[in-house]
Amino acid sequence: MTAPAGYVGYSSTPINSVGLYRIGKLTKAAIALAATSAIVTLLSILALQAAQNDARLLLDDSIDVEEFVQRALPYLLMSVVQAVATLAAAIVTIIWMYRIAKNHRTLHRGGTWGPGWAIGGWFLPPLLYVIPFLMFRELWKASDPDVPIGGEWKSNRSSPVVPIWFVLYSLVPIGLLIAQTSGGFASFGASERDLARQIVDGRTSTIVSAVVAVAGAIAFALLARGLDQRHRRLTGEAAPSVVRG
Repeated sequence: MTAPAGYVGYSSTPINSVGLYRIGKLTKAAIALAATSAIVTLLSILALQAAQNDARLLLDDSIDVEEFVQRALPYLLMSVVQAVATLAAAIVTIIWMYRIAKNHRTLHRGGTWGPGWAIGGWFLPPLLYVIPFLMFRELWKASDPDVPIGGEWKSNRSSPVVPIWFVLYSLVPIGLLIAQTSGGFASFGASERDLARQIVDGRTSTIVSAVVAVAGAIAFALLARGLDQRHRRLTGEAAPSVVRG
C-alpha cells in the first residue's frame, strides 16, 4: 500500500499536501464542555438540598406552586445548563471523531466505522452508544503512531479507558433510568407536585446519577486526551503548517 501524495512518515515532519484535519482545538473544547457539564452536575447536588426542602413544603401545602417554582429555580436552571453543556459537548465530540476517522481514511487506515458513523453511531441504537464505543476502540488502534505505513494496526490493543467510559456513560445511566422509571420517575409535562415528589423521593438516585456523570466525564477526558496525543503524533500535527482546519 502506498502513502498519499506528500506524506512523509509518522514524525514531527510537516505534512503539507495530504489534506488532514487538525483536532487539537476540538479535543480541548470537547474536554472543557464535558468538564463544564460535570461541574454543573456537582453544583446541582448542592442545590438539591434546598430544592428538596422546598418540595416538602409544597407537598405539605406550606407554600404554593408559584413560590415553590421560584425557590427551586436555581436547581431547575442548573439542569438546563447541564443539558445545554452536554449537547454542546456531544456536537463537538461528533465533529472531533469525524475528523479523526477522516484522517484515517486519508492515511489508508480506514476500518469498519467510517466518518459517517461519527454522526449516526450516536443514534443507533438509541441511548446505548454501542457504535461510539466500538468506534473509539478502532480510532485508538488506527491512531497508533508506531505502526509503519501499510502496517497491521487492527490487532493492536485499545485503551482500557474506552470500556470504562462506555460503562459509565451508557450502561450505568441506562440502569439508573430504568430504576427511576419503575420507581415513578416524573415524566415530561408532569405537574409541579409531581416534580416536587420526584425531588423528594429521587434524592438518592439523583446523587448517584450525578456521581456517575462526573466519573463518566473524567473517563471521557482521559480517553480524549490519550487519543488526541496518539493521533497528533500520527499526523504530525504538532509541527507548524501541518494540516488544514
